[in-house]
Amino acid sequence: MRKIIIIIVALFISQLTGCIVFNNVSYEVNVNDDGSGTALVTIEDINTDGKSKEVIDEDVNSILIYGLKSPEFVVEQKKAGKDITSRNLLVERGKLNAIVRYNFNDIKIVEGIQYEDPYYYLTISPEDSIISTNGQITKTADYQRIIWDKSIKTLKFKMFSDDTNRNGLISLAPYYLKEK
Repeated sequence: MRKIIIIIVALFISQLTGCIVFNNVSYEVNVNDDGSGTALVTIEDINTDGKSKEVIDEDVNSILIYGLKSPEFVVEQKKAGKDITSRNLLVERGKLNAIVRYNFNDIKIVEGIQYEDPYYYLTISPEDSIISTNGQITKTADYQRIIWDKSIKTLKFKMFSDDTNRNGLISLAPYYLKEK
């Protein structure tokens, strides 16, 4: 009986909370010799899986108000080592995309990229999908790693996040166009 109650509560809570879902994310990271630099992050096809108007509105506000306009977002990111220099939303082919540019003082701030002379590398889960990179990919049973020689000053990689063509997702593009 206790297991049934837990399952019912979990299902109920999952219906109340939405989640921002996007198709893929790409990074273009320009690295200086001292490990500082700039990152350009592009998030493509932003959606919500919210089921109620309240949850959808919360996700819309999260992107359109907090992420795009609020100074609090910039302050939070600065505390995390990302000095936001620009943030934009745009609709392309009916899909909402976000573009964020930031400066950093330590390459580790960018998704945990590490540097060990003479290489930069990013270690990710074996389940993650790398769409493209200008680095070399190595795979083991425990992880995948993208490796760039230090002579490469612009590190690029694109990762798959989620299938945004599946049922139950609502594009945030119309909400952005309505607010614009």
